Amino acid sequence: MNAMDKLKETYDEKGYVVCDDLLTDQVIEELRAVIDGLIDNAPASGESDNIYEILNDVETGEPRIERINEPHKVHRVFDQLIRRTEITDVLRTLLGPNVRLQDSKLNLKLKGGSAPVEWHQDWAFYPHTNDDVLAVGVMIDDMTEDNGPIMFVPGSHRGPVYEHMSSGVFCGAVAAEVSERLSDNADTVTGRAGSVTFHHARLLHASQANRSGSPRRFLLYEVMAADAWPLAGSFASFESWESMNERMVIGEQSTIPRLVNVPVRIPLPLPTTVTSIFQLQKDGDNKYFWEGTKP
Repeated sequence: MNAMDKLKETYDEKGYVVCDDLLTDQVIEELRAVIDGLIDNAPASGESDNIYEILNDVETGEPRIERINEPHKVHRVFDQLIRRTEITDVLRTLLGPNVRLQDSKLNLKLKGGSAPVEWHQDWAFYPHTNDDVLAVGVMIDDMTEDNGPIMFVPGSHRGPVYEHMSSGVFCGAVAAEVSERLSDNADTVTGRAGSVTFHHARLLHASQANRSGSPRRFLLYEVMAADAWPLAGSFASFESWESMNERMVIGEQSTIPRLVNVPVRIPLPLPTTVTSIFQLQKDGDNKYFWEGTKP
């Protein structure tokens, strides 16, 4: 069995793989320089906009940047990165020859008090006609035990799609009792800057707040097989046929959706305000990390 076959076997079994040191130091340094520039140009008002997601600090209550939205539209370096052969070779192995980008986000988790991300499944946000859907996570900084590393529950991608509802509306997080029951089985992922994770959209995952003195910037891309079409009522992107073709990473877009019998929940009804997963989880009642139940 060659390395790529082994990678696929591990992904199918666990729902995620980590490719250590997949990107060079030079690539990471370029990304860091661009990110530093984006942070320096954040709104002086401390208010969120289309690019910057700004929340009150967990510890101090002061505004801090938690996320850069759609970085692949903000700077060409992020759009180019997902198309690098180091990443597309893995995507081809996991998803096949035709792969489309849906969206991207840069979770900053800057030092000393960034927000946690509660346990959830990406699939709850954007179900498709089949579940050849995954997220690519690029470690911009070393991910350590102390700076809010991502955690995965291995094998959970083959189980149910959990309800992500609170007070009758979608809140982007599973109930606290589900988190309590499953989180003890979680793998905590660490790695050096330049390492890349690939996790299945149905995989249960989370991360705690970063209260360390080191940043944990994590660049995420949502990608799927080109014959996976978004379902109506989900958060998935479908502006036009042209936009789908423009977002192709490798191969060609298909007009024939592949239908697979996979469990689906539609993220409806929505609360009055929807800006990001941070806001959804903070406003909802399904809190496991936000309220300090875990150190």
